[in-house]
Parts: sequence; C-alpha cells; structure tokens
Amino acid sequence: MKMLAVDDDPYFLELLQAVLASAGLTDLALATSATEAAQIIADAKPPFECCFIDMRMPEIEGDYLCKWIRRLPDYRDTTILMITAKSEKSDIDRAFLAGASDYMTKPMDLAELIVRAKEIARSGKRMKHPGAKASAPAPAPAEGAQSSRIEFTDPIPLSGIRTAIDLNAMEKYLLQLSRSRKYELTACAFKIFEAAKLHLVCSPAEFRNILNAAATAIMEALRPSRPFISYAGYGAFVCAGDESQIGGMEAAALERAIAATLDRMDLRHHNGLPIKVRLLMSSPQKLGVWSGRKVVDAMYRTIGDAEERCSQFDNSF
Repeated sequence: MKMLAVDDDPYFLELLQAVLASAGLTDLALATSATEAAQIIADAKPPFECCFIDMRMPEIEGDYLCKWIRRLPDYRDTTILMITAKSEKSDIDRAFLAGASDYMTKPMDLAELIVRAKEIARSGKRMKHPGAKASAPAPAPAEGAQSSRIEFTDPIPLSGIRTAIDLNAMEKYLLQLSRSRKYELTACAFKIFEAAKLHLVCSPAEFRNILNAAATAIMEALRPSRPFISYAGYGAFVCAGDESQIGGMEAAALERAIAATLDRMDLRHHNGLPIKVRLLMSSPQKLGVWSGRKVVDAMYRTIGDAEERCSQFDNSF
C-alpha cells in the first residue's frame, strides 16, 4: 500500500515510519509541511492509497491540505487519517468536514494504528469518506438519457450540504467522540415514506435529486443547529449533533417544516409530473451513555425507529 505521512515534527514521522515498517508497510513517503506534501502528491504516479495528516501545522494546517486533496480526481476515495494532539470536538468536527476518513489523537495507540493500516491494506480498495461530496457532482443526464443506476440500499454521498459526511465517516466520528464522555450527543433519523416505490418509478437522476432535496429540507428544518447528516441507504438519513441542538426538537413540527420546504421545491419527474415526498422522523436517541461500537448501534436504532413510523403512517398527504 502506497502511503504518505505529513507532519511538521520529523521525530513523529520517524516513529510512524518505524511502526508501520514493523507491520510490513514500508511504502511510505514523508513530508514536513502541506506545501511539500502537495508537491509530492502532484508528482505521485500512481496516487497514494492512504494519507496520514497532522491537523496542526504552521502556515497551512492539515484540514486545508485535506480539502485540497479531496478536490483531486484521483483522491476522492483515498483514506485520509487526521492525526493531532487535540481531542476537542471542534477539531474533530473540522477534520471530518474537511473530508477525513478517520481521526486519531496523539499520543497514539500504536497497536490500533497498525490494525487500522492493515485493514486499509487488506481491503484492496479505497475506503468511503465524506470528501466525495466536496467533489463536483457528475452532470445530470439529459432528459430521457440513461445514467448509472443507484441501488436502493447504497449509502451514497450527499452533495451541496456543508455538514454532509458519508455513513462510514459518521461511524468513525461517533466512535471518536465516544472516547470522551464530556460530549452530550444525540442522533435522530428521517425516512422517506414509501422510498422503495419512489426508487422504482424514478430515474437515477430523479432519485438522487430527491435525496439531496430531502437532506436540504432536513437541514433547513434543523436550523440554526448544524448537525452532521449522512444518507444511510433505503431512503433513510441519520443526523448527529449536540444534545442541545436536536435533543429537544418536536418531531411533528420538524416534519411539517420539512414538508413545507419540499412543497416549495416543487420536485417533478422529467415528464413534468409532480413527485410527492414525505419524511418521517425517529425519536431522538441520546448517545452520551454509550461508548465504542454501542454508540454506532444506538445511531442505527434511530433508523429502525423511523422505519417503524413509516410502517404505521397513513398516507393522507
């Protein structure tokens, strides 16, 4: 696996190189600044498969380098691990908003680092990440043209939403924050009513437009809070943020606000017929009581709750 490590501390780079080499991972390029890393990346053929980037560096910080890397076509799906001495939520948020795949704090658990690196190498493919949304979306096909199929189960990236991250990154984000019990997090889910039917009758471009419109309407309803949002496949969205942001919001009021926004969007098929979209919300789930994988399981339970609401909902709109 071809790797790049960027850190302004040369001693840390030496340690990282030695630890990875002990695990048989020796194809590692080193850079002590974002500028040097950018030049190495520009010259790299083939591109790197994994990048370790220090968050706090002089002149150009790591999250800005991460954003730049994500804009490169060859690096839309590359695994990027942000490494920093900071464990504050604001720094973790910055890293994932920039397109990081994962986040580790110094001093690192070296055994955990080796496990993560080996998992990436064994996968044989690049991991999913939030940065895919930062890239320019593929142009919509002309009316009547064929476009690539979207599987109903696929947790595809959302576009045009600042706090949208992909599902894999959402899991890593919650796992990272769960290591500290000082953050009171809450998750909730939204499910498109009869999403499977919409997927069946809509073109891929229409269904993608529905997903982005639904996510936009959700974020509008949640204002002024700006939680992270991911599309989980199956017509379901998950949101996670501070308990003070979404913990006390009333589901019925949010659903009405989302419905009003979608009505204003006036979604239509290519033939001009209207597309009716209705979202139902789960009960908020407090995540602060959980740690490790249990916090991720709690997030997924909100999707099950939203699905249960859909199964009981009488389509009267």
